[in-house]
Amino acid sequence: MSIDDAIDWGYELFLAQAADHLSAEDLVDITLEFEERGAVDAVIPGADWAKDIVVPLATENFTEIQVGLLGENDDFDTIHCRILLSLDGSQPPRYLWKS
Repeated sequence: MSIDDAIDWGYELFLAQAADHLSAEDLVDITLEFEERGAVDAVIPGADWAKDIVVPLATENFTEIQVGLLGENDDFDTIHCRILLSLDGSQPPRYLWKS
């Protein structure tokens, strides 16, 4: 899967599960603000994912999708969800939701 496909899939996964994992306040916040400040980005997976998977975390096989709101400097101000995606489909998606 390409990085662009991973971003699209990650956002679809986020939308499908956000209501079950985010507070009502966070849902309202991201819904009202997403058009102006929302972002979905693919980054190199953080080291904290290594404890959640049973295969080596090789950056060529995985990407981390971040969904959230940008601040003034176009950096994430709030990350509502981080999703670890296996680019070859060998592992199920893993989620870290804003708490």
